[in-house]
Amino acid sequence: MSIRINIKRQENGAKEAYWQSFEYSGELHVSIGTLINNLNSEMLEKDEGERPIRFDCSCEQGLCGACAMVVNEKPVLSCQLFCDDLVQENNEITIHPLSKFPVISDLAVDRSQMFEVMKDMKLWLEEPAKVRTANLTLQYEVSQCLMCGSCLEVCPNYSLGELFTGMSSAMSMTNLTLLSEDKAYKKQYTQRVYDGCSKSLACQEVCPMDIPIVEAISKMNRVSVWGMWNMFTKLR
Repeated sequence: MSIRINIKRQENGAKEAYWQSFEYSGELHVSIGTLINNLNSEMLEKDEGERPIRFDCSCEQGLCGACAMVVNEKPVLSCQLFCDDLVQENNEITIHPLSKFPVISDLAVDRSQMFEVMKDMKLWLEEPAKVRTANLTLQYEVSQCLMCGSCLEVCPNYSLGELFTGMSSAMSMTNLTLLSEDKAYKKQYTQRVYDGCSKSLACQEVCPMDIPIVEAISKMNRVSVWGMWNMFTKLR
């Protein structure tokens, strides 16, 4: 069985992007990441001077988030999505890089802004953690965030460099708020998440770790609203 693979390519951020199509007739029960490696191997065998397709990957176990990309219009971890699951309805697969981040080359993007935002907001503990048994399950779940960027890709409110930072940093803020008495994390959430989130909840649908984002948002929104209410009553 032969399938068509369409990949959006770009040699580097300064060059113009273009689409390249490949005909693939190899093993279908392989991940998208393995598929790309197979295409690269075929190009090397043909030895026609074709530039290999660049993409990021690391653990290949769905635990690092490095290989996030958009496949058939949905952000996924390429190591966790298999080709035979995609071609049951259509013998064609379309792949392009995450669009909310600058392209480094082909499917590899620069997600450093996510980490710069966390450093800017000082999202780390500076005092001993306050462990509360009632919050342990949610703490564990939100700490599973891979920082893959899938949630930001589908978010209608997120743009690189804007005040609203999206759910990747919101999960860290949630965890820190549950672990600390420092009100700075709550203030950061109100300014950088609560005021900018329109609650589309598209992030929940694409999270590869199935983090209960709705539950986390609900808990943090209660914190934000209660904080604003306290501030309002003091002004009266």
